Amino acid sequence: MIVKLGKRIKYFRKNWKTGVHLIFRTKRFGVNNQWWSDFDSGFGCSIKRQIWEIITIRPIIKNYKRMKHRAGALHFLTNEDYELSFGEPKKYPYDH
Repeated sequence: MIVKLGKRIKYFRKNWKTGVHLIFRTKRFGVNNQWWSDFDSGFGCSIKRQIWEIITIRPIIKNYKRMKHRAGALHFLTNEDYELSFGEPKKYPYDH
C-alpha cells in the first residue's frame, strides 16, 4: 500500500501540468503546449469561460469526468498510469 502511494505521488509530481490543463481547460498549459507556443490546445477555452467554470465548480467536475473517460476509454493512458491517476483500474468493457 505504501509503495503504491509512493508511485502515485511520484506520478502526480511528474504530470501535474496535464491534470491542470485538462480540468481547467487551459489553452497553452500542460501536455505539449508551452506559453510561448502559437498552437492552442483543442481542449482549451477562453479566459472568461475558465473563470466562470472555476466560480460555478460544476463544469470542473464534468471536465474531470471527461478527462477520466478520455484516459480510460480512448486509451490516452496505459492501464498502470490510469490506476495511478484515478486510484482504480479501468472499468470499460471493451478494454483488453
